[in-house]
Amino acid sequence: MNTSSAQAGFAIEPLPEGAVFRIERPDKLNALTRSVMLGLADCLDDLEARGQRLLVVTGAGNRAFCAGTDLSELKGLEPEARLAKTAASRELLVRLSRSELVSVAAINGLAFGGGLELAMACTLRIAAPQATMALPEVKLGLLPAYAGTQFLPALVGQARALEIMITGRTLDTDEARSIGLIHRIAEPDSGLLDQAIGFGREVVRWSPGAVSWIRRCVDAAGTQVTDAGLEVEDAAVRANFDSDDAREGVAAFLEKREPRFGKR
Repeated sequence: MNTSSAQAGFAIEPLPEGAVFRIERPDKLNALTRSVMLGLADCLDDLEARGQRLLVVTGAGNRAFCAGTDLSELKGLEPEARLAKTAASRELLVRLSRSELVSVAAINGLAFGGGLELAMACTLRIAAPQATMALPEVKLGLLPAYAGTQFLPALVGQARALEIMITGRTLDTDEARSIGLIHRIAEPDSGLLDQAIGFGREVVRWSPGAVSWIRRCVDAAGTQVTDAGLEVEDAAVRANFDSDDAREGVAAFLEKREPRFGKR
């Protein structure tokens, strides 16, 4: 798979474990269009169908990861058509957040509005030192519409998320990392994309089943330990306990060799 189209506004580059999806609209700060979102959906379809495990999402250039929705596409649309377009984008990002793929957002510049929502839908986030992030929709009399009102509280807590969204202020990478919005700040002496791919490979080298169950358990966790969350963990442990990957992992440890994890 190697797809690139200036007209479509995105490029897909293959990796041994998956692909890099790059928004290619640097002159528009990599703003999201319908064709970009359709391209991302097709990319997900392809990777999932082939049992691939890694997707890295980034933007062209060094100014912007993604500035959000290209508002020019909304001109002339009837209210119902606007709502349908928004709903489709929301569904895609929720799908990305729930995919078995390990997705990494390589935030190479500003990530505003829908761009930050795209980054938050990814499993992991690494940002260039100069990157900035915001959900500034309130300044336009709008609100985050691509599940951002749900993604942000899940990542940073309700109080912080509320303040960030109702002020629309911009966060730098130090603050974003300190509150858990991003996981890592890239080292300046090495390429961001290479570091993002390496970050993802730290995960996909391990058992697909174990990684998937850990993600489900964390999704079920809250600010306190609950019986509901413990039930999810118990179900995960029972499902994973006698799996092929679990047996392989223990055997490899005892035999002092690298494990050879397979598909579930």
